[in-house]
Amino acid sequence: MAQVKRAALPDMVLDDEVISLLAQLDASQGDVSQAMSLPPECYTSESWFEFEKRAVYDREWVAVGHVGAIPDVGDYFTLEIVGEPLLVVRGKDSEVRVLSSVCRHRGHLLGEASGNARSFTCPFHGWSYDLEGTLTAAPEMDGTLPFEDLKRTACLPTFRSTIWNGFIFVNFDGEAEALAPRLQGLTKLLENHRMEDLASIKPVEWAGNPWNWKFMQENALEPYHTHYLHTGIHDFAPSSNVRFTEWNDQDDAAIYREVQFTHIDGGFNIAGKALFPALPDLTEEERSRVVFAGVMPNLFLGAQADVVFYYVILPQAAGDITLRVGVLTSWDNLSIPTADLLLKGTIDGVAVFNEQDTVANIKTHKGLKSRVAPRTRWSPNEKTLAQMNNWLVKRYKRYAASLVPHAEAAE
Repeated sequence: MAQVKRAALPDMVLDDEVISLLAQLDASQGDVSQAMSLPPECYTSESWFEFEKRAVYDREWVAVGHVGAIPDVGDYFTLEIVGEPLLVVRGKDSEVRVLSSVCRHRGHLLGEASGNARSFTCPFHGWSYDLEGTLTAAPEMDGTLPFEDLKRTACLPTFRSTIWNGFIFVNFDGEAEALAPRLQGLTKLLENHRMEDLASIKPVEWAGNPWNWKFMQENALEPYHTHYLHTGIHDFAPSSNVRFTEWNDQDDAAIYREVQFTHIDGGFNIAGKALFPALPDLTEEERSRVVFAGVMPNLFLGAQADVVFYYVILPQAAGDITLRVGVLTSWDNLSIPTADLLLKGTIDGVAVFNEQDTVANIKTHKGLKSRVAPRTRWSPNEKTLAQMNNWLVKRYKRYAASLVPHAEAAE
């Protein structure tokens, strides 16, 4: 089975627009009391998005889903991360792997959206692979290459992956720092949710969202908008009850905040109450709050009393994202006779908030394209956004600096 240690996109030549934006980043670093938002073009420029693919998505741990979606041997799902087709599968040894879903013969994609399989056979020419990506059949190739030679060279590439609290992450360049040591604060905060042991419903995919991936995280992470955009339906989790976490550059893989409910077992639906029984290990205090967390760059989760809802953000372009929305809860909760109705109510409840956010996100993305689009100072209630920019700018500058020796060598 092939192990891919490095599979990053080719380095790009920085154009004038990207160079100009890099020169403007210093103002976006620092505490919320002094930092500014990123330049508007960082949300709308396709050149900047190409830069981010390399600076962020190739070099960091990128979320693909949750192990609860593939609990059994042979379970799998497919997705694309910034154009790279992936096959996430539980092998015969029960290990979860992130494989390339590209057939090694002519490049046809393998697998359906999700399912259970004993092997993967390409419908184009019949090449087959086992659950670990090893080539098991290549019909009619003996005239050019013996099968044993093909088996050594034509297995599906396996990308470096890791699992944190049940969430699966992939790293394309193979050199990202270990993830778990940079999530210690969030891990401690969520330990009683036991997310790695929760059941996962099949995620719902929402495609064609016309705004930038960063703005999806920003909207979800800041409480400033909740009183205004979600008037009434968000009152059980008021922004006045927010607890922020101080930024720690050594524990920087997530940006997160807590919000205390006005009552125990709050829930994000019209009733403002959890629909399922609370998860069994939570304290009364934990049942009276929600933790909103962005595991950078593309996982957002909300951990409340009865469920954890999450978004896997899949950027398609500077102004286009696909969202995979999932819900985790206990296996006992899924055995309740009315579980299907309660799940529908949970998803529909989240959708009410999402619909309001969608309108705001679309209009903001359009506004950021304006020739007079603002670059602004943050409210104290946008502290998480200043933290997010610290995370981003560090990675932007690191990748840009890595290109300098190449540019000098070419001269």
